[in-house]
Amino acid sequence: MIENLPCGFFIAQAQEPYRLLYANDEMLRLFDCRDFGEFCRHIEQDVRNIISVNDRTRVEREIDHEIQAKNDRFEHVRSHLFTRESRIRYADISGHLVGTEEFGPVFYCTLQEIDIPQPGQMVDRDIRDYVVGHLDEAVANRWIQVYYQPVIRTLTGELCGMEALARWVDPHVGFLSPAAFIPVLEQVRLIYRLDSFVLEEACRMMRQRFDEGLSVTPVSVNLSRCDFDLMDVCQVIEQIRQRYSLPRDFLHVEITESTLGQDSAAVHQTIDRLREKGYEVWLDDFGSGYSSLNILKDYNIDLIKLDMGFLRSFTVESRSIVTAVIAMAKELGIKTLAEGVETKEHADFLASIGCGRQQGYFYGKPQPIGGTLTHIESEGRGVEPRKWCHYYDVASMFIRQTDRAYALFDRSEDGHVHCLYANKTYGEQIHELGYQLQDIEKNLKRQEKEGIVRTFWAYVDRSRKSGQMETYFYVDGGDYVNIALQVVCEMNQHLLIYVEIQNLSQSDAGRRQSKLDENLRYLYAMFEDVYLIHIRQDRMERLYAHTSFSLPSLKEKTQGFRQTVRYIAQNYVYEDDRERYLAFFDVDTIVGRIRQSASARISCRFRIRDRHGNYNWRECAVVLLSNGQDPAVMMAARMVEQRAALPETQHTAGSGLPELLWRNFCRNTPFCYFWKDRQRRFLGATKAFLKHYGFESEQVIIGKTDEDLNWHVDNDLYRLDEIDVLRTGRVVENVPGECVVKGGLHHITCYKWPLYQGGQIIGLLGVFFDADDMYRGFGQDRPSPYEDPVTRLRNRQGFLGALLSYHEAYTVQHQPFSLILLESRSDDLLKESYEPMLLRALVCEEARCLREIAGKDSVIARIKEFDFAILRRENQPQESERMARRIQEKLQGIHQVGGTPVTITFRYSVVHADDPDIRKAVRRNATHLYRLAMRRLHSGGPGTKETNGK
Repeated sequence: MIENLPCGFFIAQAQEPYRLLYANDEMLRLFDCRDFGEFCRHIEQDVRNIISVNDRTRVEREIDHEIQAKNDRFEHVRSHLFTRESRIRYADISGHLVGTEEFGPVFYCTLQEIDIPQPGQMVDRDIRDYVVGHLDEAVANRWIQVYYQPVIRTLTGELCGMEALARWVDPHVGFLSPAAFIPVLEQVRLIYRLDSFVLEEACRMMRQRFDEGLSVTPVSVNLSRCDFDLMDVCQVIEQIRQRYSLPRDFLHVEITESTLGQDSAAVHQTIDRLREKGYEVWLDDFGSGYSSLNILKDYNIDLIKLDMGFLRSFTVESRSIVTAVIAMAKELGIKTLAEGVETKEHADFLASIGCGRQQGYFYGKPQPIGGTLTHIESEGRGVEPRKWCHYYDVASMFIRQTDRAYALFDRSEDGHVHCLYANKTYGEQIHELGYQLQDIEKNLKRQEKEGIVRTFWAYVDRSRKSGQMETYFYVDGGDYVNIALQVVCEMNQHLLIYVEIQNLSQSDAGRRQSKLDENLRYLYAMFEDVYLIHIRQDRMERLYAHTSFSLPSLKEKTQGFRQTVRYIAQNYVYEDDRERYLAFFDVDTIVGRIRQSASARISCRFRIRDRHGNYNWRECAVVLLSNGQDPAVMMAARMVEQRAALPETQHTAGSGLPELLWRNFCRNTPFCYFWKDRQRRFLGATKAFLKHYGFESEQVIIGKTDEDLNWHVDNDLYRLDEIDVLRTGRVVENVPGECVVKGGLHHITCYKWPLYQGGQIIGLLGVFFDADDMYRGFGQDRPSPYEDPVTRLRNRQGFLGALLSYHEAYTVQHQPFSLILLESRSDDLLKESYEPMLLRALVCEEARCLREIAGKDSVIARIKEFDFAILRRENQPQESERMARRIQEKLQGIHQVGGTPVTITFRYSVVHADDPDIRKAVRRNATHLYRLAMRRLHSGGPGTKETNGK
């Protein structure tokens, strides 16, 4: 009788282990199973697996509620089901809870398939089955195609990206809407195959265009929330990108707000991994859910795609919401893109509030790549070159809704000036002064830099050096005008200049100015220097300076208040007062200390060097001018007349004089002196010695020998000399040698003599002179013929000389060493994309990373444009292998240079002086070792982890 039921019927345990006890034939048919055993294997012996994972929590909650309310019965609970052949079905389930002696409580249930899908997913069951059954065929036959919708840069109107979208054009059922097949693939957990296909097709398209010399623009690809459960997203993206040798900044990853709203640890970790590798992660459909602000708080996002559903009605309220979201994103440093832009009114509004990019049918519908690019060309739009992406991103960040009058100007190397953006208030301000925007551009382009134009460019140069906002005033036709400007980006021989203008004669601030000047006169009479310091902005403005006492211009040497404090402490403050000076001007605590002071001010006295080289006591006083989130303080300094009352240490001609002389000698001598104990361990060194090697303090060397520091090519040369000095008292003079200094091999000459106490030798004192530094000094700072002028590492000639020295020390004295070669795989596309200035900055950053890891005990050379060699003495072969891996990871971790995205790939090889392949060679010379390293490098030898990427 049960077998003849027109619906599915099953019996299962209602408690652990939830075993299926019985299922009729209709159940087997519904789940595409041939027998009961196959059905049990499909649900893994657990009846709960009949219900889809996405519905399970809800279904269990509904059943529990109905059983309690309806005397152990439940009715019409609906859920998705997944069959053995990955079909998706929808069913109505009813049941009765019954107690048994053998199995305990069990469910007797009926299951009826129905054709009512979930709300919002009106997909016919036959279509669902067709999608699941023909996915592989559709991919193989290219029925699924990738369409591209253009993304437009608001500032320039150029194409700056595209979104890759899947479209299913089927020869049998026609065009399938994404709303028909994407939810199905998510439900049966096959969406990862579609997303991987779209990613690969986008990469294939870009690689093909690169190879054909055509323009390429970045592409964003969408990921489903299921992808994070079904595959290692970061690994899949990296593998596909490497397969097509693409830079990471050409691939952006879009994730929906609902995906992040799940607060999954796996999703969070994957996003962090993607960003660490240099990918941008975009938040799609921002504002469409209920957790948008929490997502921005909990996740690091590069760009938000604003859901333009806000602007469907285009009311005052909707515009205010969009404006607030754009402003909030910029405060967080997040880039913005509005999708769904349909009208010119939408586009103009988004431009006025500084939305960085736009996408929508107003600019073009999704089409195959050829159609999209043809449409862009027909509209007269260009394709944004890769090197300009960061420049315009920075410009977009500075466009805000504000009452201040401001504009953004672009200046090229040839002097051409173009206004990228000017707000309405700026136009009104310059109109009051009798100018149009074209007049401003024309005046700034003038070759003869006179009057206010010369002043403008002089302050632009000051801002370039300081990195801060610079302010000046001038009179124009009787109006008192205030200009505040800042160079906010400099790249590709262009300057991006942010300019604010205020006609003080026409403003309330102008009418207050004269009264303020009167009130500050007494302050100027009492102090020699008066500064206004903006704590949060790390910016300082000089309000007043007495020419007789002021320090030299700091704007040319420092950037921001923090750096200014460190610069003054290092170069002008008496050494014994430096710690107090830095503590007094500690930016993190200064506001709190002022607030806690009973007098609402703090002050302290320090000895500061004047222009004659003398240290004079000066008092610095600081008061709080404005509170709140952006506090500002005023600092005033004056010379103190009554020196006798100050706690200065008095030195006499007695026993304190030798100590005073010694301290001044160690601090001020330009020569590199050092002293050691009888075991040749360092006891100390002069400041010049520490500076020469790049050490912060003596603690780095105290208690260590030269062998511990591993900085000599030939350890025995100086070791034997020092032993002779300590044992026989012999004075060593003018002994040449080679020493590693900050990653370079320097030629030095040493002098050493014994130290006596009570007639006994207790240690030695020594000094060395660096021949390479002396050469540069005599040659007016020209680089050594063995030094790379860009990185100051050794060049190819210097490397070969160092290799011969290391090899000779190994051959004669058996001092083991290794050679590490590092080869960049990123050169060609970098050269095509970026200007030489950025490439130099990149190679300097790579050199900095090499010095950081290997500079203390290794010789580092730049042997080709982006290729390096490292020579190091080693005790264990594993040391060099570990160092090579660390260096590779460090270099490949460079994802930006000056804000511009780069993708760096290095491979390495390591050869040891006692390598078996060298012992087999007939001629075991240094050249053979180098050739062996090159051969291993190009044959995919050890360390070749990645061979693609730009």
